[in-house]
Amino acid sequence: MEQGSSKSYPRVGLCETCKFTRRIESDRGSIFYMCQLSLTDASFPKYPRLPVLKCAGYKRKQDDPEESADN
Repeated sequence: MEQGSSKSYPRVGLCETCKFTRRIESDRGSIFYMCQLSLTDASFPKYPRLPVLKCAGYKRKQDDPEESADN
């Protein structure tokens, strides 16, 4: 049932590589992805339902190797 569990991208979607995402791990080991755009814009949910496949605020992290290869 946990097929593909070694890769988190398919389960998380765009949040995995978004610069506005803050990954939060609880004391019990649960992982949450907080959208920091929600702090200034109420149209973004604080904890979006995953996987996020489309997002108007998505920006790829600068430290992502694919991004630096395009420059």
